[in-house]
Amino acid sequence: MIDSKDLFMKHIVDTEVSTDEVIDDLLLNPEIRKFVLDNDLTRLQIEEGLLKLMDYAKDTYRNQEGLLESRTVKDFVLTLSLVDNKIVSSYVRIKPEPKSNKIKLFNMPTELLNASLEDFQLLTDERRKAYNYARTFVNNFKTGNDLKGMYLGGTFRSGKTYLASAIANEIADKGYSVIVVYYPELSQVLKNTFSEESEENFTEIVDELKNCDLLVLDDFGGEAINPYIRDEALGVVLNYRMVKKKPVIFTSNINVSELVNVHLRKDGSGGERIKAQRILERIKEITEEFSITGKYQSQYKDF
Repeated sequence: MIDSKDLFMKHIVDTEVSTDEVIDDLLLNPEIRKFVLDNDLTRLQIEEGLLKLMDYAKDTYRNQEGLLESRTVKDFVLTLSLVDNKIVSSYVRIKPEPKSNKIKLFNMPTELLNASLEDFQLLTDERRKAYNYARTFVNNFKTGNDLKGMYLGGTFRSGKTYLASAIANEIADKGYSVIVVYYPELSQVLKNTFSEESEENFTEIVDELKNCDLLVLDDFGGEAINPYIRDEALGVVLNYRMVKKKPVIFTSNINVSELVNVHLRKDGSGGERIKAQRILERIKEITEEFSITGKYQSQYKDF
């Protein structure tokens, strides 16, 4: 096929090639022909968009996989559309961006980086509700919007951690920073920072948890509460993230209503009840609660 742009330039210079010949040559391109027919383009529209069509013909080709691709912009393809009855072209990404390095696992198995929403098993109505909310959460996620996180309560090995990790992976793949934390281990690390020998810094860890775009706290409530960690770490992190509209996802073997008595309270004193209740209200305010039941058949043990 004749190079369309060369034909057009030759026509401009010495009029040896007519506009009709340029158009006829362009219509030999199956994608351009389909675009013209699908949009029922008039002769005038084609002539006014001739340069756009020639750019498309020059830049677009089919790769070894038979997919359309750009010759000049890697991983993109030039597309044609009709806007206000005029031909316009724009580049669209056809290959996903490289896997994000913005997900940080804190004492979590690296296998969970392969967790996918598509593989989450919809065994019960509650699981379907959780999945549907998770999909909506991922689709609508952006920094600073008023999107509630999730509190995934349920039985051991029901897939809570898997679902939370699948959400985390999709958010990280969008380019957002994500931290997935095994909460009992985090509590121990924070306690260890009180030691002079510790290489970890309490404030630095808390700041990381405060500022990432999405925070996942796995196995929340799975350890005895330390009042200082509750008030100076957990409380500070949750309050900051609530104000800044940064969502949190919890997984736990206990439901939200049980948290005060099982996890958040050190003893029965009035001051402890108030502090525990304050944390509980934060969790209720920033999450939607879901019950994940049923034995999850995962390729990863215990998730």
